[in-house]
Amino acid sequence: MRGTWVTAAALMAACAALAGCGSSTHENEPRPPVPTVVSVSVGEDEISANAAIGRGVGEPGARQPYLNQNRNAPQNQADRAAPAVVNVAVANLTDRATTLRMQGPVSRVLALTPGGSGSFDMALPTGIYLFSSPASSGTARLNVGPSRVSSGGDVLLP
Repeated sequence: MRGTWVTAAALMAACAALAGCGSSTHENEPRPPVPTVVSVSVGEDEISANAAIGRGVGEPGARQPYLNQNRNAPQNQADRAAPAVVNVAVANLTDRATTLRMQGPVSRVLALTPGGSGSFDMALPTGIYLFSSPASSGTARLNVGPSRVSSGGDVLLP
């Protein structure tokens, strides 16, 4: 009977020792930034491109709108070399079919129906992007800066 208890105790000690093996630290990669929404409207006289955060995308000092309650708290930075994920929502305010051309470090062309809309998602590297259209006499400029705010402190994100 005593041998059974000794064997059981030795087995439990071995299990406890094995359970304690492994890395004592688990480094987490910074979470990617939440995509920024950019609204682009194509009119007869002008094209406008506005980021939802009011400045450009990834510009220093630009704060995400869902963190207004933490105005004075520093924001965690994600990888500055990573492209900024941008959701571009486009509205054609003209009465003719046209295209929207985005030119910069990365280019894209989007076909638009008269009075219609469209959208696309892209990872944009830091740089200056110009939007133009044959239906409009103007152009719009979008700055993508190096700042990438991590979504690590945000709740209710997938």
